[in-house]
Amino acid sequence: MLGPRNMVAARYAALPAAALKRVQVGGLEAIYHLPSGITHLLAEPVPDLLDALARLGPGRFADAAEVLQLIADRFDIEGDDPAEPHEAVLAERLAELAALGLIAISPDK
Repeated sequence: MLGPRNMVAARYAALPAAALKRVQVGGLEAIYHLPSGITHLLAEPVPDLLDALARLGPGRFADAAEVLQLIADRFDIEGDDPAEPHEAVLAERLAELAALGLIAISPDK
C-alpha cells in the first residue's frame, strides 16, 4: 500500500479513451469501465481529473503536482486539514481512481 509520501511521488495516466464510456446523469457522471464491466457514478471534480489526464494523452504519466497545475484554475483543492499540502490531497484522490482502475498508475511505483 502506498503511504502519503509515495502517493505524492506516484505518477498517473489516463486510460485509452475506448476503456471508459462516460455519460452525464444530472449533476453526476456515469463512467462505465469496459475492462471490468463496472459502472461508477462520480461527482465533480473527478470527471475533471479524468479530463486533465486525458488531455495529456494515454500513457503520459504525471504526478499530483503536475495534475494540480492542470486543474488549479478551475478548482480549489483542500483537505480536512488546512495544513495538508494540496498535492497530497490530490494524490489521495488520484490513488483512489487508480485503485478503481479508472486511471493507470506508473508501473515503477
